[in-house]
Amino acid sequence: MANKQRFYYVATFDHHDPFLFWRSFIEIDPNLQVADLEAALAAKYAAESHDTFAEVYKLNHPNRFTPRTASKEFPNIEALLQKATSATEDDLIGETFREKQTLVVLVHREPIHAPAALVEDRDDSEVKDVVSQLRQDFSKYVKGVMEGKTPSVAARSTHYNEIQGSDIPLLDGRFNGRAGGQTVAPPIEIYHPVFGAFSERCKDPQLEVPNDVLCDTASLLRSVSKISVQEAPRDSETRGILAKILGVSFEHVVNTDETSCEFMCVQHTPQSINAAPALFEIKGELGSGGSDPSVQASFSYARFYCNRERTPIRERSCCPAFLISLAGPWLVIMGAVLTSRVITQRLSPYEWLGCSRVLDDDQVLQVARRLYALRLSIADLKEYYQNLSSPDVEPDHIHPRFCPCINSFSLDGENVPFVYVQPLERDPSSVTFKAIRSDTESPIVIKFARRYGEAAHKWMADKRLAPKLLACESLGEKYDNLLLVVMEFVEGQTLHDAYDSTEPLPEYVRYGVRKALDVLAQGDFVFGDLRRPNVMVENENEGEELEVPLEKRIRFIDFDWAGREGSDLRYPFHLASVVRKAAGALENDPITRAHQDKMFENLDST
Repeated sequence: MANKQRFYYVATFDHHDPFLFWRSFIEIDPNLQVADLEAALAAKYAAESHDTFAEVYKLNHPNRFTPRTASKEFPNIEALLQKATSATEDDLIGETFREKQTLVVLVHREPIHAPAALVEDRDDSEVKDVVSQLRQDFSKYVKGVMEGKTPSVAARSTHYNEIQGSDIPLLDGRFNGRAGGQTVAPPIEIYHPVFGAFSERCKDPQLEVPNDVLCDTASLLRSVSKISVQEAPRDSETRGILAKILGVSFEHVVNTDETSCEFMCVQHTPQSINAAPALFEIKGELGSGGSDPSVQASFSYARFYCNRERTPIRERSCCPAFLISLAGPWLVIMGAVLTSRVITQRLSPYEWLGCSRVLDDDQVLQVARRLYALRLSIADLKEYYQNLSSPDVEPDHIHPRFCPCINSFSLDGENVPFVYVQPLERDPSSVTFKAIRSDTESPIVIKFARRYGEAAHKWMADKRLAPKLLACESLGEKYDNLLLVVMEFVEGQTLHDAYDSTEPLPEYVRYGVRKALDVLAQGDFVFGDLRRPNVMVENENEGEELEVPLEKRIRFIDFDWAGREGSDLRYPFHLASVVRKAAGALENDPITRAHQDKMFENLDST
């Protein structure tokens, strides 16, 4: 029989805010690994319909705690990480913890089945559930990444395809043809301004590129034009030139799980942990190693920032970074952030660097401008991480990591700040959020759009058939020329949430929608996406003496594809099949009243 030893611990669930500890003990063989201890603790607190796992922390200064002293000492994850580190899973229990030391245990419980959709009519408890669910889903995602295949293996096409069809895909636009699934994400520029700044610098004709960068770029082009039959020589020569151009040192950092990116430049943070503003994969030729180096860089980024030791950075930011892949004469520059999932997007196409034309100084100037813009942008990120601080997180609000970095809008010439509360869609690609104005504390809706039917929205809002539009402004090139749309928050439910999708809508609801369309037509407007999720029924105002009929509480809420018929208003490319079917439209078709009327006919099924 194994020689078991009793270990006392204080434990808390990760969703408690602040942490609320209890005290207990577990008997286990001290010659087992810490991973076995965590598994036993997870089994002890497992709950039906929840996926449970536990993390054991090793105190920097071992001590004995009661639940009261532990709650005071570790009120949140930030305080815990300042005074303890997550125990290494393959270490022996008896060698890691002293016999009379109190262990600190963090228990994670995550629902096995996430809700399919977010109900629009939310009260405070529902908001808490959404925020808690998002945090738990993020913890599960991080755990899944760390338990997955190593970056070099994951990047191989077979495994890459498998991962993209799982619940931990990279949001990079590539998808598993059989499993499908959403792998697109909002433009990465909205999560951190450094990516937009990089793009602006690349296009800026006034950007003066130093002569040494120009000359080193010419050397780089000559270097990569040479065919490599062995990866190491190319790696050494090219790495030295590229590091000089970018003004960084390349380091090989090994994670605690012994995985690593090929090279990265690091920046020490105030949390005494290194961040990586840029990660590099450099291959002798495109195809060397059996995978796309840009995909391997993406998986390396995910593994680096999902590692336990990076928890303090994840708790403070969306972990912005540049990913640079160089394979033979092909260069690609990408941006990456970690929100609810890892998002990676190409900031440049794969660019040919080979010297294949005579009299082509323009190639050197073009490549040098891009690399110098990258150099300045990496320097911006190094400064960002050097001064990394804890964000202000309001109670029952989502962590800023999950939100765009834009936090104000213009109203009557004044700058109005706001705080995000939660996304209004349970999807990583959501660009619509509930927020609170900081000046009036009133709820608003924040939406990011490529185009918007501002005139149509105002027309309907004036008739009380849409929420009041507060702002519709361009964010400029730094944010990919997106529009920031701000409107008042309407308490109510969408037709999608209010009525059974398998049943026809009540006649009085269809009557209300038809009347609203008639008002829209009076302004010569058409509504190109007339589906149940885009029409709301506003709640009755408790202060009104007379009951307002439901058909008079109809509100249209999505005007992305609304405008005047015949004004070159078109459906977008990549038009969703549900819209094509309901409207009878094809991608890039002009939006007509006939499309709108057909969607009205199909409203019972969409």
